[in-house]
Amino acid sequence: MRLHIFTIVLDGMPFLPMQFANYNRLSASVDWHWSICEGAAMNVNCTKWCRTQRPRLSDDGTTAFLNTLRNHPRVTVHQRAKWMGKVDMVRTCLLDFKEPGIVLEADGDEIWLPYQLEMLLELFKQSPGFGSAHFFCRYFVGLNIVITSEHSYGNRPTEWARCWRWTPELRVMSHEPPIMIGTMGECASREETRAAGLVFDHYSYAIESQVQYKQDFYGYREAVKHWRRLQQNKTWPVYDLRAYLPWVDSGVTADLLWKPSEQILTKPNRLGIFSNA
Repeated sequence: MRLHIFTIVLDGMPFLPMQFANYNRLSASVDWHWSICEGAAMNVNCTKWCRTQRPRLSDDGTTAFLNTLRNHPRVTVHQRAKWMGKVDMVRTCLLDFKEPGIVLEADGDEIWLPYQLEMLLELFKQSPGFGSAHFFCRYFVGLNIVITSEHSYGNRPTEWARCWRWTPELRVMSHEPPIMIGTMGECASREETRAAGLVFDHYSYAIESQVQYKQDFYGYREAVKHWRRLQQNKTWPVYDLRAYLPWVDSGVTADLLWKPSEQILTKPNRLGIFSNA
């Protein structure tokens, strides 16, 4: 069973190298391929409500990094300064997939560990009735701050659709939220995938450049200012994240992933990500 991974991205550093490193650590028995579309998505289809982006490739080193992958046998890179929406980008990625397997959406700020991807393949092998799957994630709003509530912003009950069994009829209808048609079978619930250890890391608001982009694209007023104030907070946990990030649901809770008093929070690695390894 082949693992088809697709990523649409603009300014994806420092996370893309982390993703690539994890895919290269997969067992030799895993047949995987990563399809990447880079560039600015115009605000049409599922993101027509967003602010207009200027056509461009990435400004943060993503383009140069992807250019180093062009000759990799397991990677396909598509680059355009202007895409007709995110649906256009996903459709282009899906054209690279032919063999039977599963299709995994891994956005540019989402990290799956190698053992999780191997377990994901095994789940679909052992459960032929599954045609798709939803997941929980650890939703980061800082390098060391994660949302801890489960049924609201960051982990709403309808999120996160990330995996589909590949068929030639698979078609994308929307990227936000992800909607695919052409799949057969049941959808594995978030509870079922979590029970299998399949909770991914979603660094959505981990670093300031991401917040700046969302402020510009989604129109979150003074998002950077609010996010900086959260990073400076000294009292944990936070019982109403909306007091810091006004675009989230009321009652969302957040906490430090690692507390300094536990003496297991290390310095950020060279990619700027905290690790206890």
